[in-house]
Amino acid sequence: MPVAGLTATTIINQVMGRTEGRATNKGQFDPRFEFWTGIDEFCQEKHYWWRRKALSFQTQIGVQNYDLGLPSNSTAAGCSNPDCVEIEELFVVNALPVNWPYMVHPNFNASQQIASIYGGQSVQGMIPKNGYFFTPGSFQQLTLSAPPDAVYTVAGTYYAVPMVNDFGTDVIPLIPRQLHWGLVYVLERRVYEFLYSQNDPRFVTANARYEQFKVSAARIKSFSQQFAQHMKTTRPGVSASGGRGYGGYSSGSGTGNPPY
Repeated sequence: MPVAGLTATTIINQVMGRTEGRATNKGQFDPRFEFWTGIDEFCQEKHYWWRRKALSFQTQIGVQNYDLGLPSNSTAAGCSNPDCVEIEELFVVNALPVNWPYMVHPNFNASQQIASIYGGQSVQGMIPKNGYFFTPGSFQQLTLSAPPDAVYTVAGTYYAVPMVNDFGTDVIPLIPRQLHWGLVYVLERRVYEFLYSQNDPRFVTANARYEQFKVSAARIKSFSQQFAQHMKTTRPGVSASGGRGYGGYSSGSGTGNPPY
């Protein structure tokens, strides 16, 4: 059973203690709101390796739009990835060779997106045959450049952000538990920014710790392997029992162990 990480309540209570509870006397300050919004801010600072996740869903014949945040068994087409913010790559797993390429990068520009949705025959030659993008004005709605003519399995990778909207939640999603220690700095800097200003030495110090934490969070962990090595000598081993020279080789003076 995996070891659980820290909880939101534990971190919030610790930060309130570190800052002498000064923010708790301010009616406008909600530490749980600041904690969860601070986590979203932190996650979107970089393409951290632990933000990269996979998704998959089944296309529906003639359906061009898919809400990535909806459950896959809902009435609308979706794929149950509410933390999806930025798609890295999508491809069709079971595409027929004659329909290749089905691996397409999201490289539509603004005019191509509009043309793909509303374009007529006069502009079809300017539109890529295969592509996808987030629908303008519809967060997390994926739009394919053309309605699928069959049921395909679409898979891909994306960068996630928790986007927790229930601030009473205690379990910290997405962020690896070995990085939970740095979430103290995520909240602490927001406390000092609220209480004082960005020029205050307390905020400057907390912000420096936060910046260093971002560097630590971006390091990709590597796992080493240890190999057993078999070693032997072609000469008899030197014994350590019985005093110098016991069962071993003589030194330069004629007695005792060798000088190496």
